[in-house]
Amino acid sequence: PRAVRSPWMSHHPPKVELGEHQRGGLAPAIMAIVDRGVQRRPVPASQLRAVIELNLADQYPPVRIRFGEQRVLVEDGPVLAPDLRVSGALPDLVGLLVAPMVGGLPNPINRRGWNALGMVAGRRVRIEGRLGLMRQFLGIIRI
Repeated sequence: PRAVRSPWMSHHPPKVELGEHQRGGLAPAIMAIVDRGVQRRPVPASQLRAVIELNLADQYPPVRIRFGEQRVLVEDGPVLAPDLRVSGALPDLVGLLVAPMVGGLPNPINRRGWNALGMVAGRRVRIEGRLGLMRQFLGIIRI
């Protein structure tokens, strides 16, 4: 039988890989953000199992991120039924991804965090899926 790992044990981070990418797609840039977060937070990154789609309202193709135990795959292209879909214009999504966090949500006492919350409340950034999954994702990739 497979041993169960304690969340308190040290983990090797999952390997972050670039999969299919399209000319002009953002998967390589998103992969760099995801890889930084995975390296800094290997335990939550190795525990997350989800397919996330970043749907850019601009001219860019969507980016899909598949979190698995040993690997995180970042690719250009849509997902039929992701566990989480985050949609918005590129600057708004980047603002959300780099906002300072507290408790897995943008920090409302920081201006960038307050702006990120405003983008979600004003529906400039739309989240489809479990809020808890969004919190896990942002917790891993936060700056």
